[in-house]
Amino acid sequence: MLIVNHKVIAIIFGMSLLLSPIVLTQDVSAQQVPTWVKNTAKWFGDGLITEKEFLKAIEYLIENKFIIINPSDDRSQNETPKPSSYDSFEKIVEKGIEELKYGDHEDAIIYFDEALKRNPDNVRAMVDKGIAKASTGDLDGAKQLFDQAIKIGEKNKSVDYRAVVNAGIALSIYGNQTEAMSYFDRVIDNSNIVRQETLYAALVNKGIVLYEQEKYPEAISYYDQALEINPGKLGAIVNKANALQEMRDYDQALEWFEKAYKITKDPLAWRPSFIVITE
Repeated sequence: MLIVNHKVIAIIFGMSLLLSPIVLTQDVSAQQVPTWVKNTAKWFGDGLITEKEFLKAIEYLIENKFIIINPSDDRSQNETPKPSSYDSFEKIVEKGIEELKYGDHEDAIIYFDEALKRNPDNVRAMVDKGIAKASTGDLDGAKQLFDQAIKIGEKNKSVDYRAVVNAGIALSIYGNQTEAMSYFDRVIDNSNIVRQETLYAALVNKGIVLYEQEKYPEAISYYDQALEINPGKLGAIVNKANALQEMRDYDQALEWFEKAYKITKDPLAWRPSFIVITE
């Protein structure tokens, strides 16, 4: 078990300059950390030295691999994941979801492929693989997986509505808006059994299709329904602001853009965008 100097670690995690995730290496102990480093941390904590002087001690720890910054980025970029035959089905799906979370979509597909070899009708793995494929640009492959997941769900009388929403998004990107609407409407029509996050996504995405058809008031009505579910989520706020701007209702548009600004100061996030539901 790794033993560390708690004063050092408390200060490291408290520093505003070190925003990245930090992990301690597993083969060092507090005895190996030089005394001057420990003293520097104490002095900094007591306000006796400057932040710059303390950062030199942190740099020493990083350079000598006592701690590692950004462990998620430190994962081997060239190593292809190899699902172990000893891993349970649940563990393999969990690893795939983790790769999906980190944005490693190709690696996620490897895990979901292995999971589907073991259980070809597993809807969770199928939908998550579809999300990974869509993220790599394979919309056709993603749509096939979503539709397959929907059919299995219908057969088992337990539809995963994430598949329905995401299939609609794939169709929207294809330009098949009429069929896309039928997918979004299916989620909305089953609002009594659909998870709130999924319903939110369906409402916003239907609004976006209407926005693209220049039906701005109708689009706003769906954004407003989404905002009733989650009034502080960026997707509906931004898309409503854009629709109001297209209607030349600049005062209200500005009001909604200001709400978006409180969530993110990045104006690139204020463009109309489909809402993918992953969980």
